[in-house]
Amino acid sequence: MIERKIYQDGLLVVTRCSGDLTGDELIRSAHWMIDNYGDVIKPGFCQIFDALDANSEAVTEDDIHRVAHINLNHGHDRLGFSMAILAVKPYPVALAKLHKLLSVAADINVEIFSDIELAYEWLVLNNQCPELQLPDKEAVGY
Repeated sequence: MIERKIYQDGLLVVTRCSGDLTGDELIRSAHWMIDNYGDVIKPGFCQIFDALDANSEAVTEDDIHRVAHINLNHGHDRLGFSMAILAVKPYPVALAKLHKLLSVAADINVEIFSDIELAYEWLVLNNQCPELQLPDKEAVGY
């Protein structure tokens, strides 16, 4: 399951995955992000993508390639953004590394973390919107 919360008037997106995650869910999530850009999600946003509690065994490399294709071809009007992925298990980390590699062409700055503290520090330094002040991590449930 994928749940998403929006903070800072659309400048911070926190996406949490839990339970059994499928490629179709990731693809629907990518489309949601694109469809809501400019309205719910603002230019210069940053994202935390938390996969710590997800079972991603059903997600394939082809699914990650499809997400990258969606981001590149349908998200081309969107400005670049920074995404901190939280993952620790070997397979989700491998998928995150593939996503990071494929995201470069879509101007998505991706980094992978196992710790929310480091992810937050990185987002503060690497977000596309310098005036963005991230809320305290406790305010977004960490």
